[in-house]
Amino acid sequence: MIPNCGIFLLTKPPKSSRSEICLKLIARSEDAALYLIGDGVYHALSEAFLPSTRVYACKEDMDARGIPPGRNVIVLSDFYERLVDDVMEHANHVYTF
Repeated sequence: MIPNCGIFLLTKPPKSSRSEICLKLIARSEDAALYLIGDGVYHALSEAFLPSTRVYACKEDMDARGIPPGRNVIVLSDFYERLVDDVMEHANHVYTF
């Protein structure tokens, strides 16, 4: 994780108006990390993320929904520990959707 990045926590599925707002904000960010949790892990199926965006997904939520790991998504078994560490140590801004 790069210091002073924007962290985005996405819990909404694709086609949700909140998801669309989140992805638009990420597109305007210079450095972003996207954390997918709950129904937000369905975004891992599209893999249509900007190359500069680091994308992390909760392993338990991926497994519960039968979603295989994507090549542009890092699936974390220690998702919450990593998220808290990044928010506390590296985040410039934190956005939740």
